[in-house]
Amino acid sequence: MGFGLLIIGYMSMFGVMPELLIYRSWGIYIAIAGGLIMLAGFCKLEEYNVYFKLMKYINIIYILVLLGFTPFLILKQSDEFMADFLIVSKIIRICLLFVFHFFMFSGIKILSKEIENVKIEKKAKRNIYITYIFFGAFILELFNIINIDIVAPVMFLLGFVYYALTIILLYSCYMRITYEGHDEAVDEKYENRKIRKG
Repeated sequence: MGFGLLIIGYMSMFGVMPELLIYRSWGIYIAIAGGLIMLAGFCKLEEYNVYFKLMKYINIIYILVLLGFTPFLILKQSDEFMADFLIVSKIIRICLLFVFHFFMFSGIKILSKEIENVKIEKKAKRNIYITYIFFGAFILELFNIINIDIVAPVMFLLGFVYYALTIILLYSCYMRITYEGHDEAVDEKYENRKIRKG
């Protein structure tokens, strides 16, 4: 179905932490490569629901934004410029990664509900709630509403847990959603929609 590609892409994209060093150097190309692998996965999944179709375009925007950052990271810039650039780019990454995770988990939630897989649906809902908390905390830290010295270790730990939970969710989808007859059922549903519209 495409969940295998999502696992590989997500693991190489390191998408959960907007302030990782990977986004500040040549390592950004690793994140771009991970985004391309995930794009291939979403191209396979887009027929299943509208969220996965939207994820294809969100993924393209993510890749283009990272490519847009590369000249500023590779070419020599002044320290003042880089300080401002890193703040602005971090805000963009926080917003983009929030949207990325929200739509991906929503797509999984809808798909698991359609096939009546309650366990995966619950995991997807849990990850959506954690997404609100995790990226909300980044916004609070960004505007100095909370003390970064106290929060940084907690955010790192929460980020690691969030990353692990996302991989586990994607792996659960890979193992349990693709079952015999499911693709045929989706194809039939897709054909029925085309007949109704036509």
